Amino acid sequence: MRKFSLRSIRRRQAGFSLIELMIAVLLGALVVAGLINVLIANRQAYHLQEANNYNQQNMRFAMDRIGWSLRMAGFWGGVLPTSITNSATNPPVVAPIGGCDAAWVLDAANGVYGYDGNSGAGGFPAALAGCVVDANYISGTDVLVVRYAGTDAVPTSGGTSGIVAGEIYLQAKTGSRGELFANAVPTDLPNSTEGVSTYPYTIEMYYLRPCSDTGTGTTCTAASDGGNPIPTLMRLRLTSTGGLISEPVVEGVEQLQFDYGIRTSASDPTPEVYEDAGALTAADWANVTAVRIGYVLRSQTRDTQLSHTFDSNSTDSSDASYAIRLSGNCRYTVTSTGAPAPGAACTNYAGPTDPVSGKPQQFVRTEMTTVVQVRNSIRGPSSN
Repeated sequence: MRKFSLRSIRRRQAGFSLIELMIAVLLGALVVAGLINVLIANRQAYHLQEANNYNQQNMRFAMDRIGWSLRMAGFWGGVLPTSITNSATNPPVVAPIGGCDAAWVLDAANGVYGYDGNSGAGGFPAALAGCVVDANYISGTDVLVVRYAGTDAVPTSGGTSGIVAGEIYLQAKTGSRGELFANAVPTDLPNSTEGVSTYPYTIEMYYLRPCSDTGTGTTCTAASDGGNPIPTLMRLRLTSTGGLISEPVVEGVEQLQFDYGIRTSASDPTPEVYEDAGALTAADWANVTAVRIGYVLRSQTRDTQLSHTFDSNSTDSSDASYAIRLSGNCRYTVTSTGAPAPGAACTNYAGPTDPVSGKPQQFVRTEMTTVVQVRNSIRGPSSN
């Protein structure tokens, strides 16, 4: 039998040396650090992809919302807009906000009307001064207004049982005339008459605001949206009491441009030319049969690791940033460092940082253009 000395047994039970332990700990730390980096990268990639998917959903919703309003624009229950007057017995009452006064709200002659973002000289369009304060408007972006009668007719044959006090309605006699009223049905156009219907009157104004939630204040600041202001598509509309209220529609919309398609013949509703709002005359608005809309949506998750070259006026189809310009007067560019560089006619940005939050503008952006037909204008006669 082989014998072992006590010294030999102790040597075998001595274990690892200090140097061996340090090497093992170092190797283990490197492996763990690598796994942590992989997990962090995967987590960042997941959040970026989630933000991009959310961006796409927001774009579809924005297109659907504005598109639906444009398709309804100019619907007056079978009555020409020139035949609509305010009721003498029960006239509508509007609580105005600055330039958004009663005459503007009740302007049924213009089912579609727009304001060029450049005409505001850095603030909200001058024609509507005071309607939206400059701090709550993204300078250089266009403003769209649509007016129409809601499709849900109000039953008023029993008197005023279906009428909400203060809300504005249109009572229309198909093929004849219509009256805008509030509180009580006009007596000179009884609802019991054949061909007469009553509809809620609707006005919607779409514009962009630098933030979604103003917080405790009434204007957008660097503290809005939890310290990360999100550019938002807003809608100003009538309330049920004749007042005006602005409400968020879609977050992430940072640029919005409109071109208006004008027809020149009553027999052909196809637009002959698309023009910006500033180029249209008062008579042109009745002949708008299509609206071309340009959007830019940005992700709500900042990505500082990737470049985001974006040029809506690029002519190089091999360039990954190739896209269609937003409108006839708006070129929109974001450089590889994430710095916006808009053209002179698309001036909602002044530099590489957000004007409200002061943070770098390194976001994934999506650009889209679409054309919506104004179907009620197509059915109507041309003024030319």
